[in-house]
Amino acid sequence: MDESQPGLSLDQVARRLDASGIPWAVFAGAAALAYGAGRPLTDVDILVPAAEANRLAGLFPEGDLHFAEGGILAWTLPGFDLLAGLGFVDLDAEMVARLARHDLAGVDVPVIPPEDNILLKALMGRGPAEGKHDWEDIEAMMSHLPALDWEYLRWRASTYRDQQRVQQLLGRLEELWRMLRKGSR
Repeated sequence: MDESQPGLSLDQVARRLDASGIPWAVFAGAAALAYGAGRPLTDVDILVPAAEANRLAGLFPEGDLHFAEGGILAWTLPGFDLLAGLGFVDLDAEMVARLARHDLAGVDVPVIPPEDNILLKALMGRGPAEGKHDWEDIEAMMSHLPALDWEYLRWRASTYRDQQRVQQLLGRLEELWRMLRKGSR
């Protein structure tokens, strides 16, 4: 993360969120880093439940409203994107129950389950043309994780709208998992 940018540190953001009692979790690239990806950390994406949008905005008055539509609020701070909901998935009770805390840049933070992060990155499917590394991150996470809860991943996938696309992505994820497991023997 670029520490030369003025603004809050990850520790300050984490302390505000923890003190608020709002469920929250790091996701996307920062979560991929927690699960084994090796790319440098450029920013931290944080997810809170969509119902907490107003409280989130109140916690970070120095932030800028980036996007607000369809129950999704995206609040930006230098080095951080804070999202209340993602539209197609929310930080719901099932996800919150599976959060694990990890050290990220020296700060103990909750991170969404690897299955959720893998599925989200597969759905986004962005690459170098967009300045993103979704499938690269998926492969890195899968290479480092000893196991995935495929039952949970399939359940989560069943909650998304575009089932034809989701099922294709699940097939691609399962094939990548098999390929990586064969290569690690």
